[in-house]
Amino acid sequence: MSDNCVVIEPAVLQELRTKRARRDSYQRINSGEIYQSFFMTHTCYDCMPKSGKVLLLDARLSIRKAFFALVFNNVRAALVWHAPTSSNIGLITISDFINMLIAAYDTKWNSLDTLETSSILEWKQDLHRKSGLTDDQLGLNIIHLGPEDNLYTAILTSTEHKIHRIPVIDPLTHDFLFLITNKRILKFLYLFIYDLPQPPFIHQTLEELKLGTYENLVLINLQTKLIEVLRIFQTIRISALPVVDNEKRLRDIYSKFDIMHLAATRTYANLDVPLCDILGVIHDQNTHQLATCKMGDQLFELMDKFVTREVHRLIIVDDAQHIVGILSMSDLMRFLVSKFKKLDSTHSNIYVSNGHLSVPTCESEPMDT
Repeated sequence: MSDNCVVIEPAVLQELRTKRARRDSYQRINSGEIYQSFFMTHTCYDCMPKSGKVLLLDARLSIRKAFFALVFNNVRAALVWHAPTSSNIGLITISDFINMLIAAYDTKWNSLDTLETSSILEWKQDLHRKSGLTDDQLGLNIIHLGPEDNLYTAILTSTEHKIHRIPVIDPLTHDFLFLITNKRILKFLYLFIYDLPQPPFIHQTLEELKLGTYENLVLINLQTKLIEVLRIFQTIRISALPVVDNEKRLRDIYSKFDIMHLAATRTYANLDVPLCDILGVIHDQNTHQLATCKMGDQLFELMDKFVTREVHRLIIVDDAQHIVGILSMSDLMRFLVSKFKKLDSTHSNIYVSNGHLSVPTCESEPMDT
């Protein structure tokens, strides 16, 4: 054998062949359709982490302990398990905590004991009764996906129902696998971003694409009371509020997840406190960096910020830090879905055969995180 011979492991060779096949399949797709076909040819299973934390709470657990569990595990939602029926009856989220706090505040904290001692099941049953549903219908209308559903379906489901996370459940065993979010889907796409042909719009600016919200922005200031912030979260389905000074310049961002510090410190009995008294406690001003962007930023830069900063929204500002608008991750994913709907089927490599959508396929592995 020659001294210059290079030995390649079979696994490495297979990986090289897979990458070449993936690149060849991508080249057969029009560049303007590449992200859409990517979402169609990858499933929720592909997006599932190889290892991750699954938080499943018993419905008999007290509400207080449930939110302590969310804080301790640093998660925004957990699936609720009903042992008598061996079924999932929904999610418990930060929105539930907000609704509970407002209900307790409006009753002059007469329901504080309920917040401390009631179970998740009792809270869910009470919500169903107020909605005109019976206890037998508990958990029947959970929006969920299967591991074989493609990512396009996941994006469309989340945007149409205006929800941030969807349980992925095995259709055979009914086991809960993980929660899929637009954030996870975008991160999965980003793993392949340099392997994919670049669509024309990726180098267009925010101003050219007209993405985001620019009118009727809801802003709060440092003197806004916490109870007012909670009511805004309850009535308007947004996940964060920009905090501005007297000159309407961005000072901070208060998100729904920040509310969990109330559960962690058990300071939820005083909701009349202004934000200026609590922002310094939950955000270290020396290290806390606001996720912002400008109208001249290109779409690729925006996607990079969403993934690397791990945020759900970017505040659009001018050079003086005045707020121009807000770009959410839902806006971005909705844009990609709308691009797919607008594709001209006569010029597309994506076609329907026997009622099923067909595209060039490419192999992938589950995500690491």
